[in-house]
Amino acid sequence: MGLKISNISVSFAGNTILNDLSIPEIHSGEMVSLIGKNGAGKSTLLKQMTKLIRLNPKSVTLDDKPLVLGDIGYLPQDHRISASITVVELLITTMHVGVSSLFTRAHSAEKALALLEQVGIIHLANKLCTELSGGESQMVGLAQAVINQPKVLILDEPTSALDMSNQLKLLEYVRSYTVDNNACVLMVVHDLNLAIQYSHKVAALHDGQLFIYGEPKKIIDQQLIQDVFNVNSQVIQLEDHPVVVVRH
Repeated sequence: MGLKISNISVSFAGNTILNDLSIPEIHSGEMVSLIGKNGAGKSTLLKQMTKLIRLNPKSVTLDDKPLVLGDIGYLPQDHRISASITVVELLITTMHVGVSSLFTRAHSAEKALALLEQVGIIHLANKLCTELSGGESQMVGLAQAVINQPKVLILDEPTSALDMSNQLKLLEYVRSYTVDNNACVLMVVHDLNLAIQYSHKVAALHDGQLFIYGEPKKIIDQQLIQDVFNVNSQVIQLEDHPVVVVRH
């Protein structure tokens, strides 16, 4: 049982972006990375999933039931927060989206601060969202995405604005969250080495379709990189761990 994505097609101005795309079931507790060239449809798929909840609920299901927005934590590309509130106030507000009561949930501030500590950004708690750097905003966006403990986490290039240290910090937290909450995670990752290190499975998209799906250590090789990215590379073994190196 898990997340199923079936038969998704998207066209813009007569150009086919996704062509009857299906992804094998993402089981609870699994992190799956979408890889592929720019324009392959990775971000389009993530955005389309939230639209299909309303338009065609049978296309995206969780445990064989239509996926609902309340089950999703979503971190978009280039996450920015325009509200002039502090980070901890943002998380408290997010906890109360859809709650009709005028009273905040018990221990909301404590829960928000505890999460910031877990993610490793407690020092940002009292910083205004409008003053966050791009990388800080991305880390706060992750906290915002998981504050209500969603069953499905959708991350669109979560590491794109981050330095190496924060890339690892974010992905380590996502891995812990996935295991602790038995969640399904689907994320777009451009760094193949991060995909290898942190993904249970990888879905390579090419020309609007699923090119290959499987365990990254088994399917990411020189031929795949040539076929999907048109890049000459070498995959070397480092302590039984494959590492992708670009060849010039």
